[in-house]
Amino acid sequence: MPEEHCCSETDRVFPTAGEARASEARFREIQAECDAGRVPELRPGDVIYVETELYLGHGVDDFRGGLAEVSEMQAGKSKGQPVLYIRVVQQPDTLHNWHYLAAEQKKLRAGHGKTWAHPDPDHRPEFNKW
Repeated sequence: MPEEHCCSETDRVFPTAGEARASEARFREIQAECDAGRVPELRPGDVIYVETELYLGHGVDDFRGGLAEVSEMQAGKSKGQPVLYIRVVQQPDTLHNWHYLAAEQKKLRAGHGKTWAHPDPDHRPEFNKW
């Protein structure tokens, strides 16, 4: 059985210690840039935090925030300003405004720690009327 190495920041498992240490360094780099009020450039495979999304009328789309792996980036506009939209592996049908999320990383990190984002559908009829 191959040896596995864990990233201490995200609990992701890697085949080599070097890859795990690189993951830790990259995560810390992104978070430090966000803490300093900057919007760091992202690349596929980076790990960031995304928010929880809960819906009163379509609970089947409820989503719990936390750590998420970036899968795609695309330029766009929000309120007439250029922004970067990102997609994450854990929520592939949603685009997130990275400029907004970058400013929220410290708060999200405090609230989610090492918890990974995931779908959390609520199938009760009273929360799926719309």
